[in-house]
Amino acid sequence: MTIILGIKLSDKVDNAVKFQEILTKFNCIIKLRIGINNSLLFCSDSGIILLQIDKEEDSIAIEKELINISGIEIQKMVF
Repeated sequence: MTIILGIKLSDKVDNAVKFQEILTKFNCIIKLRIGINNSLLFCSDSGIILLQIDKEEDSIAIEKELINISGIEIQKMVF
């Protein structure tokens, strides 16, 4: 199974440190991480991050921690 979590992080200035701490905690289960900046002209205060995870229970564990950050929206694709 492959799970792709699409995460929109708003208010990066306020939320980036906590977000990064959570991803570091789960670094062994994240197979791929891609960051997409929302703007081509300037550094945006929001961004999209894609995570590839192989197990449903790992995906749920990450989601449970990320959802506690204000300004987070999560979408999931399962293959």
